[in-house]
This record gives sequence, C-alpha cells and structure tokens, in this order.
Amino acid sequence: MKKIGVCVGQTKPNKVNFVSNIPLKLGQFVILEYEENSQKHNLLGMIQSIYRENPYIAENIKNPQQAEDFRKFSSSQDTIKGEINIIGKIIDIGNEVFLEIPKTPPLPASPIYEAPASVLRKIFGEKSKNFVKIGKLLSEEEEVPVYIDINQIVLRHLAILAITGAGKSNTVSVLLKNIVNLGGTAVVFDFHGEYAEAKLTRNGKNVVNKITPFINPAYLKAKEFASFIGIKQNAHIQYRYFRKAFENLIQNLEAEKGKNWQAYIDTENFLNRLKEEIEKLQETEDRVNKDSLFEVLNKLEDTILELGHIIKLGAPPLIEKIKSGYINVFDFSEFDEEVADTIASNLLRWGLEERKKAVRGRETKLPFPVLFIIEEAHILAGERINTDSKYWISRIAREGRKFGIGLTIVTQRPKGLDKEILSQMNNMIILKLVEPDDQRHVQKASEALSSELMEYLPSLNPGEAIIIGNMTKIPLLVKIDKAEEKIEGHDIEVVNLWEEILEKESKEQLNDIEEIIDNI
Repeated sequence: MKKIGVCVGQTKPNKVNFVSNIPLKLGQFVILEYEENSQKHNLLGMIQSIYRENPYIAENIKNPQQAEDFRKFSSSQDTIKGEINIIGKIIDIGNEVFLEIPKTPPLPASPIYEAPASVLRKIFGEKSKNFVKIGKLLSEEEEVPVYIDINQIVLRHLAILAITGAGKSNTVSVLLKNIVNLGGTAVVFDFHGEYAEAKLTRNGKNVVNKITPFINPAYLKAKEFASFIGIKQNAHIQYRYFRKAFENLIQNLEAEKGKNWQAYIDTENFLNRLKEEIEKLQETEDRVNKDSLFEVLNKLEDTILELGHIIKLGAPPLIEKIKSGYINVFDFSEFDEEVADTIASNLLRWGLEERKKAVRGRETKLPFPVLFIIEEAHILAGERINTDSKYWISRIAREGRKFGIGLTIVTQRPKGLDKEILSQMNNMIILKLVEPDDQRHVQKASEALSSELMEYLPSLNPGEAIIIGNMTKIPLLVKIDKAEEKIEGHDIEVVNLWEEILEKESKEQLNDIEEIIDNI
C-alpha cells in the first residue's frame, strides 16, 4: 500500500485529522493502520474535507507580489491537511470485506495509506443478486465499480435530485435498465413524454409498456372525478353539488340495471345524464348557489370537450394495465396538473390497496412488487400544495416497505418538495445542485449528507453524484454509468430551427421573385 500521510492532533473513533505532502482528493478512500495491545488494526476512512497550506503564505498577506515571491522559494513547504471520516474497521474474510464500527480512537501519528482497489471492490461490489451496478467511485485512480441494493430502493424509497442537465434522465435510465434485467416492474409518471418512446430492452425485447390513461368514471371516487374536471379542493360548494349529482346518478343506474350497469350505457349517455343530475339540483336543493352550480356544469362540459377522448366507461381500472416485468409508462404530457393529479392519485391508491391484498393472501391485481417512479415530483408533492397524490405518496412512503411498493421521486426543484416526504426517502442520488435553498432543503431531510459533502454539490460535473442511504450504507462520490439505452430529455435545437425557418423564408422570397419575372 502507498503511504500518503499521518494522523495528527486529537483522534476520535469516527474522525481524525491528517497531514500529507501528496495531492489527495475529496471523497478518496484511505486506510489507517496501527498496532495496539499486540493487535493490528486497519480502518477504512474517507477524506471528508481537505485544504492546502503554506506557512509562509499567510492570510494576512495583502500584497499579491509578496505572495508570489514567497511562493518561489517555499513551494516545498506546501502541506495537504484535512479530515478523514472513519467508516469502520476492516474485517477481511477472503471473498468479502465487512466493516465493524470502531469503539476506540486510532493512535496519533498512525500512518495513512491509499485504499487498495482490490479492497474497495470487495466492499462496494456485488454482494448478492439484489445488487446492481450504478457507476464507479469518482475519486479513485483505478476503476472501482459501485453496486447498490435494489431491494433497499423499493423498500426504503429513493430520491434523485439535480438541476436540469446534470444527468437525472441518464440516472433513471440506468436504474430502469437494472430493474427490468432483474425481471422487476416499474411504473413511471412521465410529464414530458420522454419515456413513452424509450428503447429499453431485456434479451433484445422491448419492455416499455406505454399505457393510454383512459379514465373510467365508474372507478373514480367523487372527489377524484371532481378533481379531474377541475373542481379545486377549496371549492366546497362546487364539490358538494358535483358529489351529490354523481352519487345520485350511480344510485339510479344501479337501481335500473344492477351492479353491472356499465354494460347497458355508453360514455356519452353517462355524461349527459350526469349533466342532467347537476341541473336537477336547482329544483331539489334549498337555496342553490346558481353561480357555483353553473361553474360545475361549465367545468364538466369543458372537460368533455378537451379530454373526452380519454373518458371511457367500461374501461378496466388503470391498475390492471400494469404488466409484470415491464416499465409501465403513463404519459401525462398532454394533461394539466389537476388531471395528472387525478390519474396519479388513483394509481397510487389502487397500488397500495392491491399490494396490501397481495401480502395478505387475497386476490389482487398486483401480485408482484412494484416501484413507482414520479418525475417532476414537486408538481404532485409540493411543499405548499395539497393534492390527492401527495396524500398517497406520503402513505406509501410510510407504509410501502411492508407491502412491496416503493417510490422513486425525481425533481430539479428539491426545495419545492414536501420536506416530510423527502425525509422518508431513505436513499438519495444527488447530482449537481447549485441553489443554496435546494441544498439546505436536502440536508434537512437527510442526516447522512454532511456539510462538507453538501459544499461539493455545486462543483459536480454532469453524471457525477453523491449517493447516500441504505442502498450503499455509507455516502459515496460516484460517476454514474452512461446508459446504453438512455432516455433523453426533450431539449429543442433552437438555432437549427431558426436556420430552417430562415432558409424556408429565403426560398419563398426567391420563388416570389421568379414568379414576378415570369409574369412580366
């Protein structure tokens, strides 16, 4: 092993300061070696903070030229100093390495060595079929693959956080590819239509199941259908009118045709009768607020006009469209936030209920574990909004591990996420974050993100990330793999479009001139 420094000053069981004359890297793994009571100790540590110091170039130097002059004769006096976070005592049993929490501080002046790649591969490599490769350690010279525990992602949930362009789509692509290779099932809420045409495959077969979210009113609660047509949660009078009309219609249809009434009425007639039930309230209700009643009618008619093509009586529940072993994509790109909330909350509610049935041995529409991946999560689970989806996301975050239903929330606006939900994400992949408010919001939600690592977030390059949580046990700086079947963000080539338009206009002008000449 290559010696790179020594411990200095006061040592603690979990932290030591060090000094070195070799350039080192933040996040680099090291081994502290010492002998005490005839017993040899090898401790694995990670450089948590680092700085360079020259005793001749002090902070109180005010003249730049003076600093440069001192530099010429004192460069040999440079020292590297910093802090090492001790991760654990290395227990090497041959094929695998275990880490045992140290209970006593190491000896001062203990030598520090580069951690051999062979040891790191044993620690961060594949330990069982649950582990999949996500990338490689960022701060090591030799390539050290990093594996994460998919089991822990589903059971303990995951947040993928980054500014636009930092590599969120690529990270999700790597995750999805690993899931389908294991025969796993994922459901993606896709707000930008990025996943619907993705070419994710397993053994050469496309495993993306694009689902058109047909809405069957018969499977919606009155509150969900009201939200679908745009009745907001604080519009209590509008909701009361709609709920009464909706429930009256269902009761009437069941009285006329029985529980299987859907077989005897088409969507158009159902919606027309719903409008009639709303209009009847003018006569049956005391002191009707006509403005609110007409607003309900207007919203229903507008929804029929704009989204009538996805309202379909007789369509099976959306949860039945989810295929085992596939990436099931619900394309929300044509919907506004209220409609997306209705569809998402319906799926999340059914998902939790059906997984409970599965665990309890009852007949279920989801007999397999499933991971919900929520893009633009701040839309459905924002800090300052109350959506139906937010309620079910919170429920699954708390209860999902018991029933094999997991969450992955993805956003470029961490500060916009509900902090309670974010704190339930026990695993995080944090790519580049620049805004201080975003960084603070994330740190409050995760005790594992130290202030030193947080300071590193703005300087991460695309594809570089800090990984923390149960899926890795210790915080890691990782270069995420580049997905072969990457899901691309839909960035528009603005300049190319401008050039095409300009070229088209030039051709049209030339044709106009030629036509004038021909007519002379």
